[in-house]
Amino acid sequence: MFSFVKSFVGVKGQQLGQDIVKAIVEIDPESATQAQLDQMERDLDKAGDVIQKLRSDYDREVREAEAASKRYNQLMAAAELLQAKLADPAVADHAGIEASLNRLVSQLEQLQPEVASEQKDVDEVKSLLDQANAAYQEKAAALTTARQNLERAKRDMQRAIQEQERADEKARRAAEVAGLRQTSGSSLTIATDAMQRRSDEARAKTEAARLKAETLTTLTRPTADDPHIAEALKAVQGSSPSGNLADRLARLKK
Repeated sequence: MFSFVKSFVGVKGQQLGQDIVKAIVEIDPESATQAQLDQMERDLDKAGDVIQKLRSDYDREVREAEAASKRYNQLMAAAELLQAKLADPAVADHAGIEASLNRLVSQLEQLQPEVASEQKDVDEVKSLLDQANAAYQEKAAALTTARQNLERAKRDMQRAIQEQERADEKARRAAEVAGLRQTSGSSLTIATDAMQRRSDEARAKTEAARLKAETLTTLTRPTADDPHIAEALKAVQGSSPSGNLADRLARLKK
């Protein structure tokens, strides 16, 4: 159970770390990319340090292998020389030469695995050095490509921003022009409508005033159009009221 929980926490921790990195990249992709490039460059420097160490190891192993091989070849040449002496009947002290040859052969037998081991070490270090050089070249190529991609992405982003700014400016100007047209048209329409309403109102008021005048005139002079009434009124307009003053006053009191 504990191992499961430990593994689960480890997986969730990795996922959380990836989510955090992703969020950071989304917020500031340029800085995140530059940080990644810096990390790649540090990795390249570390790979360079490893290569230098492997080269030093390789040079040392080569020197040691060459020294062992040189010693082995010298001993082999001496053994061959002693063997030739043993084959020569004219050479005395065959027993001593044979004993010396026996010691040389024993020494060669002991040295041979050492020479093979030294050469094996050289081959192994050479293989590691080749792998390190290949990895270094790959890292260098990846770093170069990443930098080129970053520069290309920067240029693309700058062009996109400029295009967006131009598009926004174009849209803003279009909106201003459309607003001017709409405002001018609306103002003109509003002004025309207002003038038309005022004209209608004035005409209505004029017609109402004329109607009122005609009506009042008709009411105040209801008999103006009757010729007989007009003649009779004309005849009596010049006459004075009949009776004396006291009678007239009495009639008014009634």
